[in-house]
Amino acid sequence: MSVDERQTDDEPRNGLLSRAARGASERVLDIVDPDMVLEHVDVNALLQRIDLDTLLDRVDLNALLDRVDIDALLSRADIDALMERIDVGALVERAGIPQIVAESTSHLTGSALDLFRRPIVGVDVILFRFLNRLIRRDPDEFPSGPHRLVDWVDQHSEEDASVSTGRYAGPLTRLLAVVLDAFIVTTGFTLTLAGASFLIGLVSDAALDMTGRRGIWFALAFVVWVLLYLWISVAIFGRTVGKAVLGVRVVGADGSTALQGRQAFLRAFTYPLSFVIFGIGLLGIIFGRERRAWHDHFGGTAVVYDWGSRTARMPTPLADWLVRREEDSESDET
Repeated sequence: MSVDERQTDDEPRNGLLSRAARGASERVLDIVDPDMVLEHVDVNALLQRIDLDTLLDRVDLNALLDRVDIDALLSRADIDALMERIDVGALVERAGIPQIVAESTSHLTGSALDLFRRPIVGVDVILFRFLNRLIRRDPDEFPSGPHRLVDWVDQHSEEDASVSTGRYAGPLTRLLAVVLDAFIVTTGFTLTLAGASFLIGLVSDAALDMTGRRGIWFALAFVVWVLLYLWISVAIFGRTVGKAVLGVRVVGADGSTALQGRQAFLRAFTYPLSFVIFGIGLLGIIFGRERRAWHDHFGGTAVVYDWGSRTARMPTPLADWLVRREEDSESDET
């Protein structure tokens, strides 16, 4: 039999076999449940045998993206429903946005106050040195601050030649704090009286009369108002509003930052004594070794700079001048 005859005999046979195979496959697929087959397939093992890098290398991402209709995809997406499922509060919290905003605001506020405080600190240092040199006292022999507080600040801050947190506050800073507190106390008391008078006028035709004997009671009320302001603010916060703005706070004479209520009360109660007799009780702020007024001694307290973690850096000309003065004094001694 020739080759051509053999091929013509095999063609019908092969066609018959292929039709029989397809028919058998269709019967098998009709009988076999695909879910049962998939249950016996170890998908994890199958995925481990797939080389994802090779698979991704063979995928043309640019061509795939070109075939995607972004507009049609977005038109089918329900953005409102998607946003409702997103917990924006938790997302913002995890991103630390509130902390970032708080720190930025605090830093910005502190920097603005620093511009106001720094020249005052420089004048404080120059005034303290000049007046003590005038009476032939060496300012360098004075302690810079309460020993406990200064030691702690030195251990937790970089070495710096400028006045920093924990050092005794100067006279100009303390004076401006007193002026600011006087304004706040007076304004607060006046607004309180105005509010009380307005409320009384709503319920009756009477008005607050601050003349005669009643004026004495209003004066006593003002004294109590000032006492409570000085006592409570120092006892709770360690500073009044004026001291907070000027960057100073009240601490124990040894540098302890936790004041007792009794200390704050004695300091507030004896506060006027420092101003009587032409302000003699305030001279200790300039000439005393610990720069304490009479009410500081009664309360066992001291007033120090407190700018948080920032240094109370003076303007460059003042800082340079003080450094030169210290170098000159050291060279004279040697």
